[in-house]
Amino acid sequence: MSVILTIIIFSIIVVIHEWGHLRAAKACGVNVEEFAVGMGPKLCGTTIGGTLYSIRLLPLGGFCRMTDETDGDKVGFLDVSVWKRMIICVAGPLMNFVLAIAVMIIIGMMQSVSTTQIAEVVENSAAAEAGLKKDDIITAVNGKKTISATDVNLAILQNGGNTAELTVKRGSGKISVPITPKYDEERERYFIGVVMVAKGPMIDIGIYPKEELAKIPRANFAESVVSGCNDGIFTIKITLQSIAMLVTRDIPVSELSGPIGVTSVVGDTYQETKEEAGLAASILMLANITALLSANLGIMNLLPIPALDGGRLLIYIVEVIRRKRIPPEKEGMINLAGFALMMMLAIFVAFNDITRLIK
Repeated sequence: MSVILTIIIFSIIVVIHEWGHLRAAKACGVNVEEFAVGMGPKLCGTTIGGTLYSIRLLPLGGFCRMTDETDGDKVGFLDVSVWKRMIICVAGPLMNFVLAIAVMIIIGMMQSVSTTQIAEVVENSAAAEAGLKKDDIITAVNGKKTISATDVNLAILQNGGNTAELTVKRGSGKISVPITPKYDEERERYFIGVVMVAKGPMIDIGIYPKEELAKIPRANFAESVVSGCNDGIFTIKITLQSIAMLVTRDIPVSELSGPIGVTSVVGDTYQETKEEAGLAASILMLANITALLSANLGIMNLLPIPALDGGRLLIYIVEVIRRKRIPPEKEGMINLAGFALMMMLAIFVAFNDITRLIK
């Protein structure tokens, strides 16, 4: 089951990525020879608008193959302007971000919506000492606007043990409240000690007890969409920060995971959530993982590494600056070197995954 679920998740995010390249290429007038779902031998396909849409034997992602150079009346990728080539490169990762946000919006309609209104102040907490009160609304942390409890928690987490400046709406006015978070030894995190007001899901799929839902108001469509969109953006931000922490070595490279590690996480998460909260909750958890992986794929592809979209984008930026195109053969060599580097990284990550599994 773990392998099947992982294949489905990776196939969705890769096909969406390639679909972004397809739509951008078509819009820029570039001929797309084939758009495939899966890899390996072709099982079936149909040609529409000069493009073969096919399904292949191995359910491992997919690809979008464009004509390189003009062939008869077919315009190739290398023949269009550098700006169009840049648009086509960016379109794939962009669709991964769109997918991540769209999935989180759907999830947002089926789960409780957190607010920044305080429902309870924990005794002897930093919040109690700072004078925060029930029904206060935290509108900003250190000048950054907050629209959900997730925003507040992330801002406090990033702030560490430093004093934070909260902008709080109290009654009809606003006040500024300095607060120094306290460290929780058990959870190994800084907390201010507040419980936020939560609204029930717009769509009840049986995750929450009926008696609990009866006690709280339901989120409306707008609140659910805003919450889901905010969570999607939060997912992208967290992914960016994680990659930055890998670069600065705040997170060791040994923590990198690939398909093998993801398969283990997907299987464990699905099984544990299903046993504890039911099938509906486990499906939502898998959707969360899909959004996270989609954001991850989008960001990774934008890194300036040859063979990735970001590497190609960097080449085109250089082309714009020097006003002269890099010879195709040299561009090909750069991408080949990048591909070799990515294969080495893939082997290293796979080794990490296997090592963690057998420990």
